[in-house]
Amino acid sequence: MKHLISVSALILSAAACSSDPNTNGGSAGASNTTAGAPGTAGKPGGSAGSGVAGSPSAGSGGGGTTAGSGNIAGSAPTAGTSSGGTSSGGTSSAGTGPTAGTSSGGTTSGGTSSGGSGATASFKCDNLSLAPTATGVAKPSGAAGGLKVIDWAGFKGAASFTFDDGRPSQMDSYAALKATGARFTWFLIANSAGSNYKTTIADGQEIGNHTQSHPDASSNASLATQAQVTDAQTNLKKTYGVDVHSMAAPNCLAAWKPYAAPAKLFQNRGPCGGGTLAPRDKNVDLLSLPAYMPPENAAASVITGQLAMGKWAIFVVHGFVNDNGATYHPVPIANMTAAMSQAVKDGYWPETMTNVGAYFQGQMLIPETATTSATWTLPANFPPNMCVRITTTGGTVTQKGQDIAWDSHGYYQISLDAGEVTVK
Repeated sequence: MKHLISVSALILSAAACSSDPNTNGGSAGASNTTAGAPGTAGKPGGSAGSGVAGSPSAGSGGGGTTAGSGNIAGSAPTAGTSSGGTSSGGTSSAGTGPTAGTSSGGTTSGGTSSGGSGATASFKCDNLSLAPTATGVAKPSGAAGGLKVIDWAGFKGAASFTFDDGRPSQMDSYAALKATGARFTWFLIANSAGSNYKTTIADGQEIGNHTQSHPDASSNASLATQAQVTDAQTNLKKTYGVDVHSMAAPNCLAAWKPYAAPAKLFQNRGPCGGGTLAPRDKNVDLLSLPAYMPPENAAASVITGQLAMGKWAIFVVHGFVNDNGATYHPVPIANMTAAMSQAVKDGYWPETMTNVGAYFQGQMLIPETATTSATWTLPANFPPNMCVRITTTGGTVTQKGQDIAWDSHGYYQISLDAGEVTVK
């Protein structure tokens, strides 16, 4: 069987700086943590520098540069942005305005000096390339604490569309599927998959394990073997150059469950009779995740009817035409894409099964009782470069001693690989 997953694009915002090149030579702007003090106008030949624009509670000053002429740096606490001028030694720039201003010192031929409270963390979040539509959310400014993992990455819920068996109509319809804005998972039979799906990986689609040859274990459970799963892992890696993390049991049968984890898979799609998952659902079997298979020729409304506020729904579809009976429960492509587009429009997180599954498991690793810190150990076979989104009541969020930047969509993104987080 196959799975589809959909995704939206993540938008990050950056503070802009403006410069005033018309004022000559000033003394360096004052460095402080409360408000940006304006630099003092001076004579040509004075030391250039930057003041800090910012709010009374934000911003830090930076070192100036020597030589040349500069601007009057900084602005009043409620003003916008300003920047130091340039000198023969380099440039200096001021920080941003009322809510989060920072300033950085200019450069000289000898090096660079900069303001700020510490290094900003840098890590990959392969599962969080999509962001909810909310923007312009202010960074929490209350007391440090209130650590909380946001459900479903800030979306209304999650929807993983998965496609099984590598049926011809899947790639024939790929342009229409991609146009929905969703990300999805191809669960491929390794010995017949070919390499046609390789071009979709760059678009964010996922390759999943649907065994080596899809034997019919429904009539003979002994056909479910470890080799069927491990051989598929090896062949999919060789063909597609990716590590496969999720499996879909052929025919949705429980007989395949024991072979998923030993093959280095961290989750398996099991029964396909329906059901959704709530955040922190400790009763779920991660190697037998429930899914929904629409009936043949299902209308878009039947598919979207499985979406639920605050829940994760996994969908199982094989293809879009009958293929002389070779495709199980085909769903017309127009109906399928309409359902996927509706899920995106309604604010659900349309992501691959591995990316949502990693978020689901990652959230459970961080205790609900945590307020200012948490530590965790990733389970076996957990995929790398996975993250979750958190919010706080205030303070600075750090991992491994590095600051985590606030995202104006309304959260901090923290790395699960780090194994710890602190709010101070």
